Amino acid sequence: MLTKLHIENFKSIHNLDIELGKVNVFIGENGCGKSNILEAVAVASAARSDRLKNDDLAAKGIRITRPDMMMNSFKGARTKENININLTFDDVSVPTNLTSESLNDIDSPWLDSNILAEKKAYKAFEEKYGHTMAFMYLITALKIWSKSKVEKEKASEELKEFLKLLEQHMSSDEIAAFNNQAYKLFIADFIIYELQTNPLRGFNKQSYEIPGRNGENLDLLLGKFSEEEWEQIIQHSKFISWLDDNGIIVDKDGELAGKRLKLRSDSKLYFRDKFMQKKNNVFSVENANEGALHILFYLALFISKKTPSFFAIDNIENALNPYLCRHLMKNIADLANKNEKQALITTHNPAILDGLNLHDDNQRLFVVSRNKKGHTTVKRIQLKPEVEVGGKKLKLSELWMRNHLGGIPQNF
Repeated sequence: MLTKLHIENFKSIHNLDIELGKVNVFIGENGCGKSNILEAVAVASAARSDRLKNDDLAAKGIRITRPDMMMNSFKGARTKENININLTFDDVSVPTNLTSESLNDIDSPWLDSNILAEKKAYKAFEEKYGHTMAFMYLITALKIWSKSKVEKEKASEELKEFLKLLEQHMSSDEIAAFNNQAYKLFIADFIIYELQTNPLRGFNKQSYEIPGRNGENLDLLLGKFSEEEWEQIIQHSKFISWLDDNGIIVDKDGELAGKRLKLRSDSKLYFRDKFMQKKNNVFSVENANEGALHILFYLALFISKKTPSFFAIDNIENALNPYLCRHLMKNIADLANKNEKQALITTHNPAILDGLNLHDDNQRLFVVSRNKKGHTTVKRIQLKPEVEVGGKKLKLSELWMRNHLGGIPQNF
């Protein structure tokens, strides 16, 4: 799990450190830099994967612009020429140091000096001792980082034994290069999801990924669910009031094709409404309400073993009733623990906050703002402020709206 994040000289972020949990919610006024935090992690992920072309960055959810516009240009400050993003996993630090190769190289303007050094060290070891030993190390490390905390502690002994065999041959720089190569596997799939209703319904697909960052291919994702995963999604989707107990259907064989108009969505996702007559209670994804589709996508994201272990969701509240927001967050927190997922989430809806339990250190709330110099800053809310109105304690949503947390516009 990513425990610490350091960002320097990226968009509105001058110098920022954040300590993360499993579910991390960021609030703040428009334009304060919430999305920039998500994008910084996405940039580091792209660098770790050595995929820094603009198309690769855009596919991760990064808003692309000229390289010089991706860096700080605050009034009265000297402009730096590189972006530093440092990811800390437990006690291991993985740095990214981006410089622009050329402002004229529109397709691939970025270069990461750390990646070049690591690749060189990794290749040198591979050439000296063989591909098999290098591959064994990476696979061993990946097994450890994909396990639960208890299993990690046991598996760490396996890695220590393996390192004993390697350290007589490897320098400290080579070992560091291997660690960074292995951590790349954890964050390589990081993506910023920002759902749109049409892609969720099978229209206007922009991605062939399963699932796509705008909601594409939800039916294909659900079609790959195991029995255990189906049990989870049925259990956690019960707060969709009209949905039948077995009301989520992936029509793999096309038996329900007559329920939708031809030449419309190619999605094979259908729903069963418990309030309708049995002869007419199944309808296609085109006719499902958008809130249910958003909820189903987020639940699938946190349940599936085929989705990234680490990802972001920008504006999670889109299309959702405030009361549903609260229950969605409670479900997400449970699923993140159960399925070893880590997420960065932004929101403008106060109701999302009421689904958080700040006494659980895995669930963290951050208020994002910009200081007098325009720098993005972050403050963690660790304890709910004790504020009463008429003898009644205020909810987190009420505290935010009454400006007891910060993160609301102050200029009017």
